[in-house]
Amino acid sequence: MPDSDADLRSRVVTGAVEAYRSGDFHSVGHAEIAGAAGLTEDDVCRAYPIWDLLIVAVMDRWNNGSRRALWSIAEQDGVVAYLRARLQAGLDEPSLVRLRIALLSAASTPGHPAEGWFRAQYAHSFEDITLGLTRDVVAGRESRGASPRHAAEQLVALYEGLQLQAMLRDDTEVLGAFDRAVARLRVGWSTVATA
Repeated sequence: MPDSDADLRSRVVTGAVEAYRSGDFHSVGHAEIAGAAGLTEDDVCRAYPIWDLLIVAVMDRWNNGSRRALWSIAEQDGVVAYLRARLQAGLDEPSLVRLRIALLSAASTPGHPAEGWFRAQYAHSFEDITLGLTRDVVAGRESRGASPRHAAEQLVALYEGLQLQAMLRDDTEVLGAFDRAVARLRVGWSTVATA
């Protein structure tokens, strides 16, 4: 190989991200990835002989990279600001949202080769949100009545639901809808604190 194995895999993943940016989840295959990476299809297959491992590598780079890059917002301004920034990132890169939702659906199928990895990633992300909300309550950014676990369920459902709506409805104003819903959630959380 002209490149080391690690370099070749990195080029393939970079090409796959680019291919998914410009193509639909179901239309991207070895040829599209090879073209975007400036490689041959044989190079792609040699680097990732199992397709699902390539998809895992793509999601790890693209989705987890975005998540890690934005986590400092959660640390500084809270989980609500972090999820809002993730929604904005999804608006900036709708192909990532489409890929993530398609893969979550596929990976939820029992027996799917990547089911365990995707479930573990999802659980880890949810626990990060819960822990971040715990910090927000302690720091006074969120009401002491907010149960971090229940608030995480609500916020993750809102985040994912709005992304899905934005994919399927042309009139969805994601950030405004998020802000309005969070304001109502916070009223409920503060009511619990005084009850």
